Amino acid sequence: MNQDTTSEPLPPFSPLRFWGGMIGVIIGILALLVVAGRLIDKRRPVGQLPVYSRIAGDLVATNRDGSEVRLSALRGKVFTCAYLYTVCPHGCAAVVGQMMKLQNAHGARTDFHQVSITVAPEHDTPAFLNTYAEGIGLQPRDPWWLMTGEQKRLWSFMDTQLKLAPAKPIPLDERLNPLDLYQHDLRIVLIDRQGRVRGYYEVFHSESEIAQLMSEKLQRDVITLLDHPEF
Repeated sequence: MNQDTTSEPLPPFSPLRFWGGMIGVIIGILALLVVAGRLIDKRRPVGQLPVYSRIAGDLVATNRDGSEVRLSALRGKVFTCAYLYTVCPHGCAAVVGQMMKLQNAHGARTDFHQVSITVAPEHDTPAFLNTYAEGIGLQPRDPWWLMTGEQKRLWSFMDTQLKLAPAKPIPLDERLNPLDLYQHDLRIVLIDRQGRVRGYYEVFHSESEIAQLMSEKLQRDVITLLDHPEF
């Protein structure tokens, strides 16, 4: 005996409903991938910065407010150090500009500091450095020393401890102006909490792309050392 069977008719195909469902599935998968990627990034170790050298000596000099300061007092902090010549016609403005970016980003932290060491102490006296600091917007309590003192001692520290290229007088016929007295290294040096040199950054470069890359790397590396004391 044959038994008639009846079934519910299939609903009509709806392209709008079909593609809407597919898009919902795709969005869900993409969301899961984003979440998974973030979890992986959090667990991935941050790249360790190289160690170029360790500061073995100390530098005692005069800060812009006339007080005596010691570089060894910065042990336990992440800090940058660079040459400064306040009337430099070359790249000092670019160096100070990058350090100002760091000041704006991290100046409120107690574990961050910056140091500018004059290449020409006969010109950059404490009073002149203080006027210069005020001109670029620094406050007296900002964690940024502008140091002057005996030229031979300052140059020796930069050469032997930070391993920068030696500064030297510019021949008279090669000067851009009467105050263009010295040729000096324009790189910014990054030092960690243990007094180790962790990076050199040529933020002033004839190739603007290289200068930009160095500037971005400096900003990243400072954050790495600040956020990962174990590095």
